[in-house]
Amino acid sequence: MIRSRLHELRSGDVFSHISAALIHGIRPPFPATDRAEIIRTGYHENFPTLRIYNRIVPPADQTTIGDFAVTDLSRTLSDIAHDYPLEISVPMISEALRAGNISKSDLFEQMKIRRRGCRVAKQGIELSDPLHESQGESLCAVKFHRFSIGEMIPQVTVHDRAGKFLGRCDFKHARLPLIVEFHGLGKYYLNESGPDRASKDNHARHMRLANAGFTVFNLVWADLFRSEMFTAIKKHIAESRQHQPKPTP
Repeated sequence: MIRSRLHELRSGDVFSHISAALIHGIRPPFPATDRAEIIRTGYHENFPTLRIYNRIVPPADQTTIGDFAVTDLSRTLSDIAHDYPLEISVPMISEALRAGNISKSDLFEQMKIRRRGCRVAKQGIELSDPLHESQGESLCAVKFHRFSIGEMIPQVTVHDRAGKFLGRCDFKHARLPLIVEFHGLGKYYLNESGPDRASKDNHARHMRLANAGFTVFNLVWADLFRSEMFTAIKKHIAESRQHQPKPTP
């Protein structure tokens, strides 16, 4: 669809938003739009397969990839952060951060020229993290925010009290023995030893952590789109805090 619109671009037009991200090689975690997107200064319109934004793109924010005139990566991700929900922007920004193609300072710099959507965009940038190893983990971070679950630190190496290595976990609570693991298909089917071996390794790690006193919540992709698991995590945190010893005055 993007390529079919290439011949319709006028002088000064650039592909933007999800279209530009795809051209840059950054994919959304799930289908985000069914339209191609371009910026055309002085003109705004929505068609069934095309969305045109009336904005100004300085030459410094434009680039060319192959045949495509596009917003550069920082402008592209900034536009997405301003105009799309966190569930779309955070995984895409995290992927770019992880690849080393962009920095948060680049994105915050882009915010200086914007008037609308800055609060959501700022939140999206802050929630993004190069330590998120998959889009599923980025979506976990968004859901933690949505459910007001704080202090969940990504990619933590965990040891028992004797210093024995237990595992590297997707998320660990900063102060409680609570771990959240996201199990995407890649964890199993991209494992060089095969899915059965990966499943056994994950089970063994889970038992090591449980035996060491950690509570482990295992999430799959479907859990990211319903509330039950995150409600249970929030409840567990609240109950655990009630049993923590109060600090001495």
